[in-house]
Amino acid sequence: MASPPDAHNSAHGAVYGQLLQVHDIHGDITVNPPQAPTTVADVSLDPPRPATTVRGRDGLLETLRNAMVRGAPVPHVLTGPGGFGKTTVAAALAEHARAEGWTVFWVRPDAILPSMLEIAVEMGAPRTEADQVKGAPRSAARWVWRHLDAAPRPWLLVLDNADRPELLDPENRPGEQRGWMRSSPGGFVLVTSRVNDPALWAPAKVHRVEVLTHEDASLALSDHAGAEDVPGAEALAERLGGVPIALALAGRILATHGLLFPDARSLLERLKDGVTGLDRLASPLVAGTNSERELLSEVWSLSLRLIGERFPKAERLLKFLALLGPEGMRVSVRRLPISALRGGVLDDPASPLDEATLARSINALIVQGLVRSDHGRGEPEVHLHPLVAETVLEGLTPSDAPLLDEVTSLLRRQHGRDPFQEATAHLSVLQHRVRTRSSPPTEDTRVQEAVEIVHLLNLAGEHEEAESMGRRFVRKMEQSLGPTHADTLKTRHGIAEAWLQQGELANAEAAYRELLETNLAVHGAEHDATLDVRFMLALIPLRRGEWEATIAGFRPLIESRTRRYGPENDRVLLARENVAFALMHLGEARRAEGEFLAVREIRLRTLDVGHPLVAMSDYYLGRVMSMAGDGDRAREHLRRCVDVRVRTLGDGHPDTVDAREWLARVNEGSN
Repeated sequence: MASPPDAHNSAHGAVYGQLLQVHDIHGDITVNPPQAPTTVADVSLDPPRPATTVRGRDGLLETLRNAMVRGAPVPHVLTGPGGFGKTTVAAALAEHARAEGWTVFWVRPDAILPSMLEIAVEMGAPRTEADQVKGAPRSAARWVWRHLDAAPRPWLLVLDNADRPELLDPENRPGEQRGWMRSSPGGFVLVTSRVNDPALWAPAKVHRVEVLTHEDASLALSDHAGAEDVPGAEALAERLGGVPIALALAGRILATHGLLFPDARSLLERLKDGVTGLDRLASPLVAGTNSERELLSEVWSLSLRLIGERFPKAERLLKFLALLGPEGMRVSVRRLPISALRGGVLDDPASPLDEATLARSINALIVQGLVRSDHGRGEPEVHLHPLVAETVLEGLTPSDAPLLDEVTSLLRRQHGRDPFQEATAHLSVLQHRVRTRSSPPTEDTRVQEAVEIVHLLNLAGEHEEAESMGRRFVRKMEQSLGPTHADTLKTRHGIAEAWLQQGELANAEAAYRELLETNLAVHGAEHDATLDVRFMLALIPLRRGEWEATIAGFRPLIESRTRRYGPENDRVLLARENVAFALMHLGEARRAEGEFLAVREIRLRTLDVGHPLVAMSDYYLGRVMSMAGDGDRAREHLRRCVDVRVRTLGDGHPDTVDAREWLARVNEGSN
């Protein structure tokens, strides 16, 4: 039996259920099982609306509105860390576009092919053609863009959360505009991404989205709380570092848990236990498939997962940097030499650490916005936003104990280069060691940590806190260990040092004299602990400007320490420097200069020209040479001192400011 001329035996389009195909009445029957469901197109003509007024983005939005013209020459890209508000800015621009009569398309790159095909169909393209090209991505891209280019009505296309740029074009750099990100005569393309790599996006125009200013952050917090005036909003917004996601979570908590937190101050008090407390309070309020982008701890974990796919050392490195630079402190790249890190937790036999691997890992963290880089103090430095650092450190577990050990070891090997930064990092490591230990500490461990905490607080300049904690600790030590135990005496020494640094000279002198009597009885006159107390007592007349008494106090210490440790001992050099300082004030500039020069020569042999102690010698030499009328040499030493202090202490540190003022005096005197 012949088939009719127009007969055919084929099926087109989606098939739901079973399809029975019969060749003719004699047989050749084919049973087609149900097809797997096709990928659902993730495209919306109705993009997300900002939950509140968009604060602090007026300038950026004005720039984008001015650029949003049909046929814009290049796409625009919003970059920044997760949680900094890129999607909010894009949503605000979408609101503006809709108001102007533009069609708005909102696409997530993880389903970009079916989404872009759906856009073309929405614009009038035949669905049969979309079905024909969907198996060939390159052909599909060309087909979609032909329809977008010819659109009768202007459109805005937002490619939101393009955190894996390769999804926009698996074969080429997205900026080449051969894939899904292109400029078009039909409309305007805006991309949001955590990847801040202008070379990747070029020639697209890249805009970095930053944290909010204090004023805008306070207003945003109040907006999310649903109130015009929230008591304590300014302080809470400052605590949260102006990070939009943190402000949104805090505002949501205040709006929902009014009985627990009647104002921002009460929530701020709760956050003393850690900023990730926001997640615990807000998590029941966050739901849906996008929740990983709406919780503080998850938003940066997602960035780390994206980095870890290519750079497995990046997560450990981020923790390492957070410990070295807590609270957003800058960390010099010179603190991360391969020689110091090899053999530690950043290194392993299966994946050896080298300069290139370290550089690529740091750069990956920078590109994702988790780490910032600059040359603010004359050398390459990196630092985390304080909220990122805090969140990372709160996520440490007992398994990170080797990392804490490695940071401590590195700080000790590089001791003395950046005193304030080192003290802060040591204190951070100690605090997190306490928090992450898997078993309760022994009494000995508690005592050792208490002694170290007081010492580190003094070193970090937190003298009031050192005094307060020291007095609390010492009472317990006197009861449990006895008044003459070494740890009890060290803590008493720390309290006296705190008084000295705060200018409470009478209290400091009385405390040191009591310590001297005890140490003489327990250790004898030549013991290090006794000599350390004598050294501090000799500083009292120096602080009072009693120059003869200063010299009388330090001379015997120089002799004792030199006999025991030699002329290059740190305490010997510091004592000689203090004697020279007193001589300078007594008008004996040449004798003082000789002492300062001798100390500097020894330090140059044992340290290097960029060490803070060498800079201290340069500072004193600049002052004494200025007094002697030798302006040129004074200027040379003071310039070196300023350069080192800017690099190691920062531009605004009091010691840096002091050295710069002396340099200015010398320059004024030569005019």
